[in-house]
Amino acid sequence: GADDYLAKPFPMEELVARVRALMRRPAAVRPPRALFGDIEVDVGEALLLRGGASVALAPAELQIAITLVQQQGRTVRRAALEAAAWGLSDAVTPNALDVALHRLRKKLASLGSSLRIVNLRNHGYALQDAVAE
Repeated sequence: GADDYLAKPFPMEELVARVRALMRRPAAVRPPRALFGDIEVDVGEALLLRGGASVALAPAELQIAITLVQQQGRTVRRAALEAAAWGLSDAVTPNALDVALHRLRKKLASLGSSLRIVNLRNHGYALQDAVAE
C-alpha cells in the first residue's frame, strides 16, 4: 500500500526529504530463525535444520513450518495453515495442505527429528515432540 503521496507538480527537495524520512523508519523484519524442539527454521534461506543437517523447504512448506513452530506445540486450525501457505487463493486444490504436510513430515523424519506433525481430528494440527510423550 501507499505510505505517502505527492501531488504533481512537486519540488524535488520535497521528494528527497520524504524518501529520507522513509529510509529512517525501522524495517519490519521477520525473525531469521524460528526454533522449537530439536529443529530450527531458517526463514531467509527456506531451510529446515537439525544439528548440522538441513533440507530445503518449498514456499508453502516454509510458511506451514513457521506457523507450527511459532505456535510451540499448540493446535493450529487447518484454515490457518492454508491461509499461511497460500493466502486466500481459490486456485489451491482441496488436498494441497495434506500434500504439503506429508512432504514436511518426510523432511522432519529425514533429519531424524523427534518432532511430529500431529492431526488432532476436528481441531487442527500441532507440532509435538514424540520423545516427550
